Amino acid sequence: MAIKIAFLNGKGGCGKSTSLFHIAGVLSKSGKKVLVIDLDKQCNSTDTFLMHCDYNKSPDYGEHLMHTVYDALLDGDISSHFRALFPAHGNARPAYFGVNLLCGDVRLENEAKLQEAKAEKFSESIDSYVAQENIDYVLVDMPPSNKTLNEICLGYLVDHVIAPFSSDIHSVSGYGDIMDTIQAARVVNPTLNIVGVFLARYMANCSVDRYIREKLLSFETFIDIQIPLAADVREGVMFGRPISYYKKESKSRSAYESLVGEINRKVGFSL
Repeated sequence: MAIKIAFLNGKGGCGKSTSLFHIAGVLSKSGKKVLVIDLDKQCNSTDTFLMHCDYNKSPDYGEHLMHTVYDALLDGDISSHFRALFPAHGNARPAYFGVNLLCGDVRLENEAKLQEAKAEKFSESIDSYVAQENIDYVLVDMPPSNKTLNEICLGYLVDHVIAPFSSDIHSVSGYGDIMDTIQAARVVNPTLNIVGVFLARYMANCSVDRYIREKLLSFETFIDIQIPLAADVREGVMFGRPISYYKKESKSRSAYESLVGEINRKVGFSL
């Protein structure tokens, strides 16, 4: 059975999409198959994962993208999915390494229309696809704030939630909101699990970052693994190459690999 995790934080700019991208890369590098679902209207995950896709050369590319995760939520049809391509190294030709994507859509901001979503049918379609494609992980990129999508995703799509935090006091103060959102979703999905929170944009030489870490240490859900606010993390996204395919050795890559190990430990799964 696939591990299904939502990347959740009501605050924008905290590293949800970046973290998901690099974590998908770590999983892919270890030989796991990953399905990414982009539920953010900004479509950052879609743009990054499809950066190297040769679908751009296909005349029906636009036609395929016309049926996105937004449409799938309304009709339950997830047939329009894409294979992400990464350059494994240097100037290597981009190749498929087991990461698939359901594309985001700006129309996801329409909460009124999303009230018509067939959440259970969509969830069943995801389960069928996961079984058919032997998917090991489903990673869901959540928008900063969308009550309806929170209810759909946390109630029907995922079993676990992880919350990337940026190093500012607003992240700490927003912790209660995240826990309230999870608790509300447990009415529909009583076994929903909080994997934890972690610092996704950390500067070890910054006193504010160290202060925030000290504050978070008192939270039982805090994962004490910090992702450096480093150039290679940002460059990897810019070039469409997860850190596992971008740097052979770096503190950033080691941090993401350690984070994946801790996630797997908490969900009872081992690579």
